[in-house]
Formats: sequence, structure tokens, C-alpha cells
Amino acid sequence: MKRSERKRLEAVSQFEQLNLSDNKELNDLITLTIEICNVPTALISLMGKNTQSIKCQSGVITIEDGSLENAFCKYLINSKEVMVIPDTLNNECFINHPAVTGGHGIRFYAGAPLITSSGFHIGSLCVLDQKPGMFSKKQKDMLGILALQVVSVMELQMSLKQVALYNAELSIQKEKTAASELKLRTFFNSSSSCHTVIGRGLEILDFNKAMAHFIKRIYNKKIEAGKNILYYINSSYKSEFKNYVKCAFAGKHIHKEILINDGKGFAWWNISFTPVKDEEGNIISVVNSATNINEQKQQVVEIIAQNESLINIAYIQSHEYRKPVATILGLMNVIKTYNYKANKECLLMMEKAVKELDDKIRSVVNCTQDNILSEYYHHKQIPFNF
Repeated sequence: MKRSERKRLEAVSQFEQLNLSDNKELNDLITLTIEICNVPTALISLMGKNTQSIKCQSGVITIEDGSLENAFCKYLINSKEVMVIPDTLNNECFINHPAVTGGHGIRFYAGAPLITSSGFHIGSLCVLDQKPGMFSKKQKDMLGILALQVVSVMELQMSLKQVALYNAELSIQKEKTAASELKLRTFFNSSSSCHTVIGRGLEILDFNKAMAHFIKRIYNKKIEAGKNILYYINSSYKSEFKNYVKCAFAGKHIHKEILINDGKGFAWWNISFTPVKDEEGNIISVVNSATNINEQKQQVVEIIAQNESLINIAYIQSHEYRKPVATILGLMNVIKTYNYKANKECLLMMEKAVKELDDKIRSVVNCTQDNILSEYYHHKQIPFNF
């Protein structure tokens, strides 16, 4: 199948989806066609690949959908001119046609092709009579003009349908967008982390409730959209904060773990600066997020302390326990050799070994009780105020 024919069939398929039979303008045009052409029947048909579909008709002759092969209008599929058959019985193409020799008894036919603004032949506007007839040049020209008007009405209805579908799709997309924005806003405000959306001029574009509460608690200020974010940043951190925002607008994702004086003392926070892009990939803003991770940090410290304690215990067990235990075992062998009759010197040595073993056990107990958490907070990173 040629590409042009495939495109023509696609156009026909689109028009077949329209409810043309109820279109008042088309029905009025059918009535006008009957009057101008002085015939009892007129109809509008669409020509598919193998079928002819009757979309609008009026008059004494009723034509059903059928095979394109048996349709008079098939001769118009590649024509731009109005075709007139004054008497079908005098035409070699129609003399034996079923619609002529059968119940319809068509003797007169005139048809004009329906050509879209894109140049596709989609069907015809035709008139029929059961007796031969004459067709003046004026009637022939008018049938062609009426066909143009039929196409205009059909294309208008097609445009209206497409607009309606577009509006419906737009409405659905708006609803989805609104729902998505509501969901995002709910998440944004329900987050325990502080979030702030920052513009290129360091202006605050948006913020969540957690950020508003944080600023209120630390500075006793009300954070407002449009204000410079540096207004809410401690002076010792402004330069560093500004540089992070600049890097994020350059496309970098920044994540830092820092020690912050949040008004309740020093605590560990996870700080991030994330670039936000539009549909075209341009960075339009930066999201600054801050999450208190002090509890997690303390858990890490506790784990480290436990591991260090276990390492120390393992060292004592593997090295220092062996010496007094070996001494005791050796003395026991000596006493056993002398039929368990120990002299004073052996007993004194055993007492010394037992005491040494007791000291090692005490050191293990003390090691597990040592609180080394305070040492962790002497970390090399320098804390700063938010």
C-alpha cells in the first residue's frame, strides 16, 4: 500500500468516528442539495479501503453501507471533478450494476468528491434518481460547491472534537498535577527534616513547616518567602553556605555531616544542597535540606566504643590471661608429680599467679565500664552555629 493511500485511509478513519448523521449543518446541506439538483435523494458517503459508509442521507432511495467495489462513488476516489451519469442504462460502467438492475433501480447519478484541506479524497456528496435526468452546468458547479461546504462542516466538527479531547486531557492532567502537587506538599510539610527552596538570588522560594519551626526556635524569627536566605544564617556560616548554593547551581550535589549549635547545644546534622531542574534540564533552584542525625551518630559512637572494648578484652584474653594460667597449670603439674604434696614455695608462686589472674579479670570489667563517648565529641571537625 502506498503511503498516500495509507494517509487517506487514516483520514477516513478519523471522520468515521464522528457522529455525522446527527449534524444539523450536514443534514441542511443534504436538503439544499436535493432542492438545487432537483432530485429525490442525496447522500454523503465515506470511502474506506474496501467499504463505503453512508453517513448522511435523505430521500426516497435508502442506500446501505456496502462494498466499495459496488459503489458508484469509487470512480471519484482519484478525481477532482463532478461526475454526472444522466442515464445509467446508457453507460457501460453501470448498465449491469446491481443498484441499477436490482431493487434500487438507479437511473441517474451525479457525485462530487469530498477532498480535505490536506488533499485526501475521503468520500463523496452524490444525488440519485430512479429515472434519467438532465444536469445543467450550474447544477454541476453548485454540487461541487456544496461538496466543499460539506468538507468544511466535517473538518469543523473534527476540530471541535479534537479541542474537546484536548480540553478533557488537559483537565485530567490538571487534576493529576494538582493531586501530585498536593501529595508533594503533604510530604514536604510532614517531613521532620528542614527543607528550603532557594532561587539564584538567594531568595527563599519555598520552605516547609519544620524549617519554619527551626528558625522560630533558634532566632525567634518568622521565615518568609522572598527574603534572602542569608538573613536566617549565622554570620560565621554565611560565606560557606553561599558557596554551597553556588556550587549547587553549577550542577553539584553537596552532602555534609556537620556539628551545629541548634540552640539546645551541639548536635550532628546532615546538610545537603540539591539542584532542581526544569523539563529542559535547566537548573532553576536549589533545595537545601537539613536533618538532625545526632541520635544516629551517638549510636555509631556506642558501637565504636563497644567494638573497642571487645578488642581490648580479646587482647587481654589472648595475651595476658595466658601467662598466669600457664603458671598455675605448671605449678599444678609439679604438685601432682609430688603426689599433691606442695611445698611452701610452690604455694606462694601459685598465690601470686592467682592474684595476677584476678587483676586481669578486674581490668576486663573496668574496660567494659569505661565511658569513652565523651572522647568522640573531641572530633577534629570544628562545630559552628547554624
